[in-house]
Amino acid sequence: MYQLDPALVRRAREDFILRGESVADWARSNGFNLQMVYRILSGKSKAMRGQSHHIAVKLGIKPISEGSKREE
Repeated sequence: MYQLDPALVRRAREDFILRGESVADWARSNGFNLQMVYRILSGKSKAMRGQSHHIAVKLGIKPISEGSKREE
């Protein structure tokens, strides 16, 4: 079963603190659903497809896939 790397998720959360940026501001500026971003950062979402996948890629939690490259 696929699962996001907990170390990468933790690092993404820490990056917000280091940048002094709120999760809400980041979600808004990138056009993402705030609750979905929180679900990924809390480990409740596997971010397998759709917007959750794009959020995880943008956060650096998942690598950019060929499918993601084509959709941009």
